[in-house]
Amino acid sequence: MGKFPHTVLHYLSDPSLEGSAEIFAIEETDFGLAVILDQTLFYPQGGGQPCDHGFLQVNDQKVGVISVRFDAGIVYHFTEGNPEVLSIGDTVNLHVDGERRALNSKIHTGGHLIDTAMINCGYDFNPIKGYHFPDSPYVEYEGMIELEDRERICRELEVEANHLIASGQPVESFIVDEYDQLKDYCPTVPEFVPKDKPIRVVKVGGVGCPCGGTHVADLSQLGQLRVPKIKSKGGNIRVSYRVGVSS
Repeated sequence: MGKFPHTVLHYLSDPSLEGSAEIFAIEETDFGLAVILDQTLFYPQGGGQPCDHGFLQVNDQKVGVISVRFDAGIVYHFTEGNPEVLSIGDTVNLHVDGERRALNSKIHTGGHLIDTAMINCGYDFNPIKGYHFPDSPYVEYEGMIELEDRERICRELEVEANHLIASGQPVESFIVDEYDQLKDYCPTVPEFVPKDKPIRVVKVGGVGCPCGGTHVADLSQLGQLRVPKIKSKGGNIRVSYRVGVSS
């Protein structure tokens, strides 16, 4: 893996769900048959967010995309159906499952909004992990919250997050060319962020974070956010949340 030109990642700046690309290669990998394109709209799993699903189409033939992975600059589209209809050099139409993308984007933005609410509520906890899957999303922070304070802080975070949602603020994203500039936009910069290449920053509620995931265009698209519980996990704080719930 990783012996082809880097895939152009259109999802970083373009929310389109349909487009076209050229097939660079079709490879058998340890994870199944993978199609490698010159460019893609499909988000590969990573950063705590699930991958996109959808299909590739040549003429009237469709090949399902059931998993997408990123390795060494290359996006691998794992397929099902009739991959024999695809050939190297073909131009294929890309179709991303819009419902799945919308849900994953809402959940990911909701996780960033928890970070913003933490800061706005005056809590100085360093975020260390995000799990933005539909089954049970959460954000983990370094530190500890006493058991008797957790319910109150859940409500504080909910109130602040829903205030920001009601304000209808746009979610911004932009590229920062120099690592040293990240601190101008991001309260915390994870250690794994590379120091030798441009980094995408996403700002949610005015707070920036290095991020390569997909997000909603505006906080008003989230609907209501709930924080059902805070618990201790491995000496850290785990804040569970849900987005798009009824008020």
